[in-house]
Amino acid sequence: MARLAIFIDGGYVDAIARREAGVRVDLRKLVAEVAKCVQAQNAESIDLFRSFYYTCPPYQNDPPSPDDRERARKFSSFRHALERLPRFEVRLGRLQRTGVRDDGAPVYGQKQVDLLLGLDIALLSGKQQITHAALVAGDADFVPALVAVKREGVSTWLFHGPDTAADDGKRTYAEELWLQADDRVVMDSAFWDSVSL
Repeated sequence: MARLAIFIDGGYVDAIARREAGVRVDLRKLVAEVAKCVQAQNAESIDLFRSFYYTCPPYQNDPPSPDDRERARKFSSFRHALERLPRFEVRLGRLQRTGVRDDGAPVYGQKQVDLLLGLDIALLSGKQQITHAALVAGDADFVPALVAVKREGVSTWLFHGPDTAADDGKRTYAEELWLQADDRVVMDSAFWDSVSL
């Protein structure tokens, strides 16, 4: 039986959806649309095994400020709602302060998210629990995971933003990731319209 797992880089989806389409994403609709796109290009019926969403809770100062507490409360609500979706798992990395911008504002970076995603996709493929893997991401860090998955005979799908971002003209995904995927779907304005809140 053909089974699909969907792996969603939450930070990537949020950034592309807001920057390119100005929308907030309904993750239930996103999963349905990804599954529909994969199914449309396959003759056999494909069951959804599980969807995985990778993100980080908001950064907390020590001691946390009232704003920190409010962000944490909202994130907890968001996470709880996601965990109630059928066949949906949330994987958490951590947000780390990585520096300061010229204007004095702090810079944050996600840690452990890419590794968690890479491990999940490789383990599920290696244990032959899935036959299809859809990656909603754009980072070159996922290239080794896609290479490993393809060696296990799993069909890979990359759902990515447009070739170039509207605001800076830079590519919204790593070309080496695009090259490794078996099939690719551009998340264009019609796609975002179908998955927006």
